This record gives sequence, C-alpha cells and structure tokens, in this order.
Amino acid sequence: MTAEESTRMLEQMERVERYFLQYGAVPQQINERNRELFGQRQTFLYQENYYRVDQAEFDGTPFLIIDCIDDPKYAGVGVMEDVGALPLSLTEEQLEKEVRYALGIEPYPENYPEW
Repeated sequence: MTAEESTRMLEQMERVERYFLQYGAVPQQINERNRELFGQRQTFLYQENYYRVDQAEFDGTPFLIIDCIDDPKYAGVGVMEDVGALPLSLTEEQLEKEVRYALGIEPYPENYPEW
C-alpha cells in the first residue's frame, strides 16, 4: 500500500467508526490483547451484533472491510466475518450508505454494486 493509500485508509476507517457511533453503536472494551497484537480496530455493539472496520488487499488493491459477528465469545477474541469489502475511493456519502446497509438500518438495493 502506498503512503497515500495508507493515509486514505486511516481516514476512511475513522470515518466508518464515526458512522457506527452516529447510528448508535456502542464501543466495547473487549479483545484488547488481540487488538494490540494484531492491530485490530475497536469493536462496536449494535443491536446484538458486534462490528469492526478492518482492511485487506486483494490483488494488490486495498479495501476497507466491515466485519460482523453475533456471538460475544468470538467478538471477545476478535474473530468476525466479513460483511463487505469496500474500495477506498468511496465518497463520504457512499461510505455512510454502506455502513447503513451493514448495520441493517437500510436494506441492500437489488442493484447493489460489486466493488
């Protein structure tokens, strides 16, 4: 990942966490040991599901990942499933919409794009 992509990634990850908070997700004080060990972000609880924003590269292209799990045991050790992989190029409006989809606030549209 380039320095520019790293900066953009951090900005977008922080933005996703602000959206989590905006929509009522509550930060959890869990998985602190593994968070430090593996560089994982804060976990949030929203309507009995645990969420976290993460990052990954596919074929050398960086993506934001929204993770989710409904089992507190797995959330407690940082094990979650990917809800979606999102390109860094999303606008703030698009990113907020993706968070709304992931949290179940808004249904995914029938013509949902394949990033």
